[in-house]
Amino acid sequence: MKAERAHWYAVHTKPHQEWAVEEALLNRGIETYLPVLKPSRMRSRRRAHPTPFFSGYLFAYLDLTTIPLSSINWSPGVNRVVSFDGKAVVVHDEVLEWLKRRLAQVDDSNYFRGLPLQPGDRLRVTKGPLRDMEAVFEQRLSARDRVRVLVEILGHLTACDVDLDCLKRADD
Repeated sequence: MKAERAHWYAVHTKPHQEWAVEEALLNRGIETYLPVLKPSRMRSRRRAHPTPFFSGYLFAYLDLTTIPLSSINWSPGVNRVVSFDGKAVVVHDEVLEWLKRRLAQVDDSNYFRGLPLQPGDRLRVTKGPLRDMEAVFEQRLSARDRVRVLVEILGHLTACDVDLDCLKRADD
């Protein structure tokens, strides 16, 4: 049963710590919601687990009159509870309900780290022989963990097929 003074808050985590923070908060008896993209059936076995929809964020249902904000902010894996002017920002129940409904309808093959990939999107290669090169997204390939990108090599755009895991958005 939800306390009347409790509200949902966005918790910003350290990189790749969403699951650990969720577990730690649950172990303290704090209700959480970690929005995830469920893996598609065609995904390879190595990526058969859900992916956080908002990289580095989850939601916690907190009564800040009984749980000090500092105890959340200083929890392992947490950067901070999202705040403005020193005050934690409430996320309304309706927002989370809308998000849950939307995520139930989403096909994760259209998303990359929480955002849809569109032809022309600028990416950066993070691994392999093309590491640190800027690339332009062209299309997904039949294997959903692979995409075709265009990379400038010797003054010409060259199509290259790479794993999604080897890319990040150029503006990150």
